[in-house]
Amino acid sequence: MPAFFYTLCATMPDMPQAAWPLALAVLALLGVAALIDAFKGRVPDAIIFLGLVLTTGAQGALVDWPFAARHLTIALAAALFFWVINQLWYRFKNHDAIGMGDAKWTMLAVAAFGIPPVIYAWAIGAILGLLWLGAARIAKNRARRVHFAPFLFAGLLAGLYWIRLR
Repeated sequence: MPAFFYTLCATMPDMPQAAWPLALAVLALLGVAALIDAFKGRVPDAIIFLGLVLTTGAQGALVDWPFAARHLTIALAAALFFWVINQLWYRFKNHDAIGMGDAKWTMLAVAAFGIPPVIYAWAIGAILGLLWLGAARIAKNRARRVHFAPFLFAGLLAGLYWIRLR
């Protein structure tokens, strides 16, 4: 098997080498969701749901069902974390702090790749988003909203490299 497939498998913690198609599929789904968010400002629910079903099913079939349930639970907790932050912010400021598409996108990324790469995704994504806003301001384009999933995707790729592949 070529090294590329082993590299894909290394991005998913505790998964067997036979799981490389899952890593490729989830990265493709996250990338498509980020691309749609970049142009339409919305992360499609169907893509996230498909990714969660594929991830949970593959984890259950290739490892065991308690393993899959643990990863799904952690992913749901990550989405709940962002929902609670958004609700608290909304109560004080009367507008959303975080798009729920970003929370759903994060949920799929956590289910497949775990929490550490996703923390990198948020940190790097925030920096990239701020740089994009700064560039828009310099170009005299007063962007008020940042469609964040594309920046999250770039951050996830960097986080996967830094944590799992380096």
